[in-house]
Amino acid sequence: MQPFFCTIFGYGPVMTMEEQKQQLVTTALEKFKKYGIRSVSIEDICREIGMSKKTFYQYFQGKEELVAEVLQEMNRCVRHNAEEYVKGKTALECVKTVRNLHYDISDIHKEPAFSYDLRKYYPRLYKEHIHNVHKNTKEILMQHLQQGINEGVYRADLDIEMCAVMYSIIQQAFVRNEDEIQSISPKRLVRFTMESFFRSIISEKGIKEAKEILNII
Repeated sequence: MQPFFCTIFGYGPVMTMEEQKQQLVTTALEKFKKYGIRSVSIEDICREIGMSKKTFYQYFQGKEELVAEVLQEMNRCVRHNAEEYVKGKTALECVKTVRNLHYDISDIHKEPAFSYDLRKYYPRLYKEHIHNVHKNTKEILMQHLQQGINEGVYRADLDIEMCAVMYSIIQQAFVRNEDEIQSISPKRLVRFTMESFFRSIISEKGIKEAKEILNII
């Protein structure tokens, strides 16, 4: 039930401080993706949600701290979504799901202004963000590899940690050399990377099952 004064004077529900902060982060993320970071001011974000700058500074010391929180929110969402996508699936079904997800993502506009501004004007935050992305990737991949070994579709002699590290290194190489691979279709890049890695870890049993599920072996 809304507080009495809100009902009487026609105001909406009173937001908690945590909800207000989350609203700031969500709005900032949407605007940064659409327009880039540098061209979006604190005033723009506050105006969008009807918040004063004074209230903004109760949550963040400045724009850089807001950007840092936006990146943390992105990482939390990626981790949550990745776990939801593979829930209740076998290891090979997970591979198919993740591959198709990568294909979908490759068709979406990449928000170049957001990425450019982050690298140029917030290099420390960009470096931390990339580190966290690869850390999440490594942890999720290690869990996936163990699942595949338990199901018998991945080789039992795999060094799980080294496999995850190598995949992360490949991803980092793409990030460092993105200018050189701009001419390559994202779908082609995803397919080649995933399938090359997949072929190196699959077992004899996995090959038979993969022909039916993935159609790539």
